[in-house]
Order: sequence, then structure tokens, then C-alpha cells
Amino acid sequence: MQTFDNVWVSLEKNLSAGIEIKKWTAFKGYLGDSITIAGIRENYIEIEPSDAGNIQIIPKGDFEKIWKVWVDYKIQKVRRYELRDITRFSTYIISILHWLENYP
Repeated sequence: MQTFDNVWVSLEKNLSAGIEIKKWTAFKGYLGDSITIAGIRENYIEIEPSDAGNIQIIPKGDFEKIWKVWVDYKIQKVRRYELRDITRFSTYIISILHWLENYP
């Protein structure tokens, strides 16, 4: 079984500034717009959303909280609004986790 630490290491290894990631949800699929990775640090990821002017800083801890329910979210046992209650960055996080799972 994969641990969150392994997931974070994979993000650090595979993400880099400039990578564009399409927004995605388990319930609607791809949403049509995207986010751009601005940077990845030890404890957070910086993104440039297409719909917000400012760089967003997403804490590692928020990724871990979403990862804990990731499998249930993908099979639609956890609803989208439940993720929004966990973190305001949920759209970005699920898009990045989905990207990582489909990374070549």
C-alpha cells in the first residue's frame, strides 16, 4: 500500500514549474480550464490558477488530508462538498493527484 510520504516524494520528483494540469473531478471529469505549477517546496506546492490572479500556496498537510479519502472520492463514496469542507484548495489538490496517477 502506498503511503502519503511516497505520494509526496512522487510529486516532488515529477512536478516542476511550468507544468500545466487540467482541472478534474471524479464526478464531472475534466472541467475545461487548468492550473500551472509555479513551484514545489518541501512543505507546499505553489500554483497559478487560470481563474485567480494570485499564486496559491497549498500546504503539504492539505494534500495529505485529501489523500486519506482519495480512494473513496474516486469511487464517489466521498462527495465533492466533503472535500471542500477539508480544504479550500480541494479542486487543485484532486486535479494534481489525478495528474500524478496518470503521469507517464
